[in-house]
Amino acid sequence: MNFILRNWVKYYTKEAVKTLKVVTIGSAMVLTVASIKYKPAYDVTISGESIGYITNRNVIEAKIEKYINNTDGNVAFREIAAMPEYELKLISRDKETEESKVMYAVKEKTTTTYRTYAVTSDGEQKVAVESREEAENIINEINAELKKGVDLKLGVVEVYTTENNIVSKDAAKATLTEFKTAKVNEYEAKKAEEAKKKAEEKKKALAVAKARSLASAPTSAPVGNLNGMALSIPVNGSISSRFGSRGYSRSTVHTGVDVAASSGTGIRTITSGTVVYSGYKGSYGNLVIIDHGNGVQSYYAHCSALYVTTGQSVGAGSTIAAVGSTGNSTGPHLHLEIRVNGTPVNPQNYIY
Repeated sequence: MNFILRNWVKYYTKEAVKTLKVVTIGSAMVLTVASIKYKPAYDVTISGESIGYITNRNVIEAKIEKYINNTDGNVAFREIAAMPEYELKLISRDKETEESKVMYAVKEKTTTTYRTYAVTSDGEQKVAVESREEAENIINEINAELKKGVDLKLGVVEVYTTENNIVSKDAAKATLTEFKTAKVNEYEAKKAEEAKKKAEEKKKALAVAKARSLASAPTSAPVGNLNGMALSIPVNGSISSRFGSRGYSRSTVHTGVDVAASSGTGIRTITSGTVVYSGYKGSYGNLVIIDHGNGVQSYYAHCSALYVTTGQSVGAGSTIAAVGSTGNSTGPHLHLEIRVNGTPVNPQNYIY
């Protein structure tokens, strides 16, 4: 029995060795054929998207780390949205690997933040350069060129941005010079406007002073009398429209007389009194009304300029306004009304 068992073990041992040799040789042959046709490579994906194949993972990871940590120039820092994932596969030997494509995809997924130094004017950013020193040098150069009285309120602020908007020193200075020129022109225009306004105010003040001076000095001799008051001619000229009904239908009543005269000719009071109105009044245009007492008032209409103010006392023959064509008027003239207790009377009964 032992003899049979030993022979059986010896036989199957020899067969097992033969089989192992065949398997080993077959596996070697398969590996040889596979190594000739295929090669190992990493399939790289980012956020689930296949980017390409690489042969050396360590090299790519080193390049990515170097790129992320590189803060040369004005780069402050970089952040990648998603890191690559790697899966080892066998690919055809004739298939090219795509290291550059993988790096491009990594950069596309990376947000770069830049450190810049912005030159500001009154807190508003105007231009950005690479360093604080450069910004301060530009500000000093611009301020040295400014006219007295102009302050651009320039400053420097450190700015972190994802847009690399820095410019060269020459370009920055050109931009700020243009801004400076505009501000200087604006300043000069404002000063010119202020000077013009002051000149106009001075001219107006002189005119008022002159008018008041004229208003205090009689310049016309009396020619008529009304309610015991001596009246004088307010302006020399020809009568262009008389008192009373006028027009084809004779239905229009003219409540005064029109005296044609050159625009700007001085208008004098017919007698002394107090100014009760001086301003613009509808169809009368610029109007002066003077109360002479005893129920008598005089109206001076269509004036181009008024030299007196409400409440002012005026002497007989004083210049109170200038002939014009304001209101309902077709040419320069004085419309003169004389009213007694509110009722218009014909001025030609007393003067002209």
